[in-house]
Amino acid sequence: MQLIWLNVADLIAQAGGDPWAINRSLQAGSPLEISQLAGAFHDAGRCTAEADHAFEQARQRFDAAWNHQNGDHPINDSAEVQRTVKSLGAQSLQLPKIASDLESIAAALAEAQRAGAQQIAALERQLQLLDKLIGAAMEDLKDRNLDANSRSQLESLIKDAKADAADETRDALHQLQSIRDGYSNTLQQSLGALHGDGYDQSGIQAVEGPLSPVPDLPDDPTKFAQVWSTLTPAQKDREYQRNPLIGNHNGMPAADRDHYNRLDLADELGRAQAAAAQADALRAQHPDWAEGKNIPAPNEPGAIFDDRLAYEAWQRQYDAARDGAKYLPDLQAVDRTVKASPDRKLMLLDTKTGKQARAAIAVGDPDTATHVSVTAPGLNTTVRGAIGGMVSEATDVRKEALRQLNLTPGHEHDTVSAIAWIGYDPPQVPGFDDLGKSFAGGWDVSHDAVARAGAHDLAGFYDGIQAAHHGGPADLTAIGHSYGSLTTGLALQEPGDHGVSRALFYGSPGIEASTPQQLHLQPGHVFTMETPDDPIQWTYDGPAIAHDVAPFLPPPFRDLAESILGTADATGAGHFGPNPATNPNFTHLATGPATVPDGHGGTLTLQDAHGHSDYPRFPDGGGLRTTNYNIAAVLAGLGDKAVPTK
Repeated sequence: MQLIWLNVADLIAQAGGDPWAINRSLQAGSPLEISQLAGAFHDAGRCTAEADHAFEQARQRFDAAWNHQNGDHPINDSAEVQRTVKSLGAQSLQLPKIASDLESIAAALAEAQRAGAQQIAALERQLQLLDKLIGAAMEDLKDRNLDANSRSQLESLIKDAKADAADETRDALHQLQSIRDGYSNTLQQSLGALHGDGYDQSGIQAVEGPLSPVPDLPDDPTKFAQVWSTLTPAQKDREYQRNPLIGNHNGMPAADRDHYNRLDLADELGRAQAAAAQADALRAQHPDWAEGKNIPAPNEPGAIFDDRLAYEAWQRQYDAARDGAKYLPDLQAVDRTVKASPDRKLMLLDTKTGKQARAAIAVGDPDTATHVSVTAPGLNTTVRGAIGGMVSEATDVRKEALRQLNLTPGHEHDTVSAIAWIGYDPPQVPGFDDLGKSFAGGWDVSHDAVARAGAHDLAGFYDGIQAAHHGGPADLTAIGHSYGSLTTGLALQEPGDHGVSRALFYGSPGIEASTPQQLHLQPGHVFTMETPDDPIQWTYDGPAIAHDVAPFLPPPFRDLAESILGTADATGAGHFGPNPATNPNFTHLATGPATVPDGHGGTLTLQDAHGHSDYPRFPDGGGLRTTNYNIAAVLAGLGDKAVPTK
C-alpha cells in the first residue's frame, strides 16, 4: 500500500492500536501443518462415530477457509504421533479426539487468517481512495484564483477525509481484535481439551502462531487467560521481566502464577536479606545512634560540624536499609511455607500494593481440582504471623475433605484444592504497645472500608480461579473468618458472577447481607458457625449494653461515653448487618462435641471448638473438631453431611 498524504503511524496512534500488527500475528501461524498433524492422529486412532463426525466438520471448515500455499516446514507427523502414542500407551481412542481438537485449531486459525486478510485489504483500499481524494484536493488548493469559500470547502474536505481514514483504521482495529479474540477463545478451549486428552501442546506451539507482538494483557481474567495461553514461554518471561508482579494476575494458570511468584519471591528475599545485613552492619558501627543515644547536636554555634554530617549520612543509610528489610519476616514465612510441600502453589505475592505484605498459597492444584476453597482471615492477621498456620490448616481440611469424598459414592475420584488468601490488609490492633496503631486499627475493624477494598480484590481472585480452571467451572466455596467474613460477604456482593457455589462464615461480625440471594447464592448454600464463647458476640450485644449503661455513668464519663457512642452510631461503627450465625435464612452448623459415622461401620468422635480462633484449627493431639469436619464437608460440597446445630 502506497500512501502519500496519509501517515500510517499517525493513523495507528489515532486508532489506539495497530490493525496491521494484529493481522501479521494471525498470519504467522501455519494452519496447514496443524491440519496435517490432525489428519495423522485421525488415521492412527480407532474412531468412534462421534469423534469422526467432529473431525470431518472441523476439516470442512478448514478446507473452506484455507487459501494459502503449502507450508515450507511441515511437522513430522509420524514422529509427533508416535511420541503421543507412546505417552498415552494403548489409549488409541484418545487419538481421534486429539485429531478433532487439532483440526478445530487449524480451522479457527485459517478462518481468522482469511478474515484478517480481508479486513486489511478492505482497509487499505479505503485508505488509498481517501489518500487520492486528499491529493486531488491538495492539487486544487494550488489554484491561486480560488475564492475563499471554495478554499474553505477543500480544506474541510481534507480534514474530513483524514478523520474518515482514522475512523476506518479504528474500525478495522476493532474488527481484527474481535477476530483475534474469537480465535483465542477457540484456541483456549481446544488447548484445554488437548490437555485433558493427554496431548503435550508443545508440538503445535511453534506453528500455531502465538500473538506477536504481545498485545496488551487484558485486566478481565477470562480474556487474560485467553491471551496468556497463546504466548510462548519466552514471551511470558519477557512479561515477567517487564512486570515482576505478573504472577498475581487473575486468570493466569496456577502453575504459571507459582513459577513467576517464586521467581519474584527469590528476588525480593535476596534484596531484603541484603538490606537486613546492611542494617546490622550500620547498627554495629553506631549502636548508640541506633538506640537514639549520643546523637550529635544540630549544626549551631558550639556544635562539631563534621559529627553531625556523619550522623545524618549514617541515619539516611540506616533508614533505607531498615525500610528495605521491613518485609523480610513476611518473605521468609512465605518461603518456608511454599517449600514445605510440593503440592503448594504461590498464587499471590505482593509487597508493593498495600500497607502490609500480601500472599496466597494453594494446597493442591486449583486449576484441575473438582472442589476449591478460598479462606479470608480477619483482625490482626499478617503474612509473617499467619501464612504458615493458615496453609497448615488448609492442608488438614483438604485431607479431611478428600476422606469424606472418598466415602461418598460417585465422588471417590474428586480432587480438592484449599487456598489460604491474605490478599488484603486486615485491621491491626497491636495493643497498648502502640496506641496510635491500635486506635487506627480499632477504627478500621469497626468500619467496612478496609473490607470493601479487600472484597474487590477477593472477587477478582474468585474470577481468576474460574478463568484458569480446566474442564468447566470449579465447585468454589468462599470461606471467611472474623473480619474476613465481612470481606468475603462483600466480595460475593461485588457486581458480576464470580462462580462461587457456596459460602461459609464463622466467628462473623456481620456480612452486610441477610439472604443468600444478596450474596448471589442459592438458598441452602450459605453456612455459618459460632461457638458459644466466641467474643465476637459482643459486636452485636456491646453497643446496646453501652447505650443502656451510658446514662447512668457519673459526669464527666457520661458525657464522654455518650459522645463516643454518638460518633460511633453516626459513622456506622460495627453496623455490619444481622448476625449470620442466628439468621434463619442461613444453615447453622454445630461447634460442640459430636459423633459421626466413620464410613467403615464405626463412628468418629468430634471435639468441640472454643473461643474465636478454634474453628479451622485441628486438635494438637490429633483427631477432629466438629468445626474441622464441617468446614471440610462444606468445601467438598457435602453440606448435607455436616453436623447441624441442635
